Amino acid sequence: MKRHSMSSLGVIPAIASDIRVEKLEHRTTPKIPFPHKHDFYQLVVILSGSGWHEVDFTRHTVSKNQIYIIKPGQVHGWKLAKNTRGYVIEYTDASFPKNMTLENHITRRSRALPDMMKLGKSKLVNGKFFELMEEEFRHSQIHSQSILQNYLSILVLDLLRLSKAKEADNHEQEDLIMAFTDLLEEHFREEHSLAFYAQELKISAKALSAKIQRVLGKPAKEVIQERCFLEAKRLLSYSTLSVSEIGYELGFDDPNYFSRFLKQNLKVSAQQFRQRALKKN
Repeated sequence: MKRHSMSSLGVIPAIASDIRVEKLEHRTTPKIPFPHKHDFYQLVVILSGSGWHEVDFTRHTVSKNQIYIIKPGQVHGWKLAKNTRGYVIEYTDASFPKNMTLENHITRRSRALPDMMKLGKSKLVNGKFFELMEEEFRHSQIHSQSILQNYLSILVLDLLRLSKAKEADNHEQEDLIMAFTDLLEEHFREEHSLAFYAQELKISAKALSAKIQRVLGKPAKEVIQERCFLEAKRLLSYSTLSVSEIGYELGFDDPNYFSRFLKQNLKVSAQQFRQRALKKN
């Protein structure tokens, strides 16, 4: 499945790096039909309404005071009641200057957030907060993007605090974790061994796995396998490739081994999973 840019989804930013904020009711029916994925971050704020929103095979019941954090490459789709109200916030890695010191890398920190969170416990973020963001974007005055950068930084950092996501002990460890996840995203199709990633990051495999375990709560090898498995599920659900073709696409040269890998994780055969996905979609 292709990753869609903002323009292909009918969203035309004034500049490629702009942060966009719009009312959800203007965006409920996308130009590219669901399910789809895109190459930017999308925060979907639900202030009221109902329906469902599915992100990478997990279907959430939509209710008031929710926020969905869609990262680049994630497959998602929704069905919302007509009275659903909220906001859509979109940004890319280019939305923040590289030399920005505001807790550095807000986009990186966005990746650490869960796919869905409740906003009710936040003392900073509420309907008025998002209304101010949308007004700032719509009026587009001098310094509007700088103001939106600060609004978005407050939002992401507040969500991190609310999520109680385990963070790295220091910036050096954080950089290592992010470098590992970036490398994995680039090479998971052809490189499944921990040794490859350790060598690229100039660290021992044992030390890398220990640091990943400390922050992500699972060994690095498991993170690698989970990434391969997620892509296999996406390809089974949304492509016409055969099971063996999917295996080759993901770097599995032995079709029998790939079939065992799938069945061990899916708990059903690949064909059964695909049939269920077709009925669902």
